Amino acid sequence: MKSSNRDDGWITGRLYFNREDKRVIIKRPRSGFGYTINLGNKWTWIFNIIFVIIVLVILVRVL
Repeated sequence: MKSSNRDDGWITGRLYFNREDKRVIIKRPRSGFGYTINLGNKWTWIFNIIFVIIVLVILVRVL
């Protein structure tokens, strides 16, 4: 597993995309605090799709 402290996978210092890294949540090394998600992990995309569907269903029911 690659370390998130290296420059491998970081895009503009804010986005993290590394298919070889199996972690979903990554600590941001440069900012000193905060977390981001690994956009190279398939579970991240599955979670995001489910989240968007839930939000859309809630919005449709409210409107």
